[in-house]
This record gives sequence, structure tokens and C-alpha cells, in this order.
Amino acid sequence: MDTNRDCGCASAFGRIEALVDGHLRTTETVDVIDHCASCESCAQELDIVSTLTERVKTACFNAPPAGMCDEILNSLKSNP
Repeated sequence: MDTNRDCGCASAFGRIEALVDGHLRTTETVDVIDHCASCESCAQELDIVSTLTERVKTACFNAPPAGMCDEILNSLKSNP
């Protein structure tokens, strides 16, 4: 068995974030998606990156609760 052969993971793994962010060309997108469809490890990474990206976007979209910013600033001032 040739353990030095790249099955595509190195290439796909390095482009998963760009895929999720929509920064890949169509051919690259297809390559990464096809690889993830047949590779459990890369598919899990794609799921994790997609989930985290969506949660961060959601958190940044919603305004913080009233008074939260003041509480954080006051906490920082009292805990140098």
C-alpha cells in the first residue's frame, strides 16, 4: 500500500473554509464537495466549519442584550 499517496484530503481540507465562505471557483467547489462526499473525515470538518460559521454570523447579526456592553467594560475596568 502506498502511504505517500495523497487521496485528496490535504487539498480539500485546506479549501474547506474558502468553500464555506463562498471564495472558491466553481471547479474548486465541485472538487471539494465531491471529495467530502466520499471522505468521512473531510465531511466532518466541512460540517464543523459550516456550523461554526453560521453560528458566528447569527451571533454577530443579533444585537447584544441591553446593558451587556457596559457590564463588560465595567468588569474590565475593575479587573486590570
